[in-house]
Amino acid sequence: MSRDLPAVTSPLPRDLQQFVQRVREALDSGGDDAVVTARQLIVAGLASTNSAGHLTTVVDNTIQNPSAPTNLSASGATANIIVSWNAPTYTGHAYTEIWAHTGNTLGNAELVGMTAGNSFSHNIGGTATRYYWVRNINQNGLASAYNAVSGVVGSTSSSPNFLMELLVETFGTNSQSPFFQIDTTTTINGVQVPAGTYMKNAFIHNASITNAMVQDAAIDSAKIADATIVNGDIANATIQGAKIDSATIQGANIASGTITSANIQDATIQTADIANGAIENAKIGNVIQSSNYASGSAGWKIDKTGQIEANDATFRGTLDVANASSGSRLKITSTKIEVFDGSTLRVKIGDLS
Repeated sequence: MSRDLPAVTSPLPRDLQQFVQRVREALDSGGDDAVVTARQLIVAGLASTNSAGHLTTVVDNTIQNPSAPTNLSASGATANIIVSWNAPTYTGHAYTEIWAHTGNTLGNAELVGMTAGNSFSHNIGGTATRYYWVRNINQNGLASAYNAVSGVVGSTSSSPNFLMELLVETFGTNSQSPFFQIDTTTTINGVQVPAGTYMKNAFIHNASITNAMVQDAAIDSAKIADATIVNGDIANATIQGAKIDSATIQGANIASGTITSANIQDATIQTADIANGAIENAKIGNVIQSSNYASGSAGWKIDKTGQIEANDATFRGTLDVANASSGSRLKITSTKIEVFDGSTLRVKIGDLS
């Protein structure tokens, strides 16, 4: 353009000369400030003249009007809703707009995203529901109709299915996965197990499972290996009588010296609780005595050396006082008293027949 605008050389007033120079520079500037003529637009194919000689823009007739999207669906994940639709087939597609609202009213919907593909992930957080609409936009900026007047609903899911699918993708088939899923309440070994995702095998950190996490009657004897629970694993006063079934604890389950008198409540063990012959000599201490025994004054006492002390006594049958069954001894019956010196009877009182 500088060839069409020669420099100002005529003698003009200084202020007029500066003005004309500024106009020349503006018309001759390049870059973003360059002046574009109608001829340049026509040559570039960006414009044309109509029958009236007016300049008009050129429209690409190969770009088709956009058609409305079809087969819209919305699938809930844990914090996202995945919206998808059929890919557009018209020529000149630019992008698709995704609109959403908490209610099923298109007029209230808001634009939440745009994509050149045919799916969109809407991050809305957990436990949320949205209604969705989509429409296509072509390269000329024309918008199609929405997919439908009624929105397609989607919700973030609380179901473990989505996580299970991710786990299967990570670990392979379900047989290789450390988790398994129960879709409905199921009874396992007599215990009702609610629907959910469970671990097949796992190591549990010490102190991770507390009493509140174990359902009443959930652990029975079949789940406890022999000798697994030792005294150090049971808190004092944890196991009470109501927790022990009749005949559950047998002699083989009680270590020698484990139960002392301090562990037995008064009147807890009655005669009916002791089997015949259950208490043997080895289970009896060196002394058996009455509860009111006082040496030399009350009660009775028998020790393992054979010493007997009784405050009062009644004997029936024969009483032999001797170091042996024969020889020197004192023999007392209900009818007589006999004193033997060796095998010789020396004294006889009572029935002399």
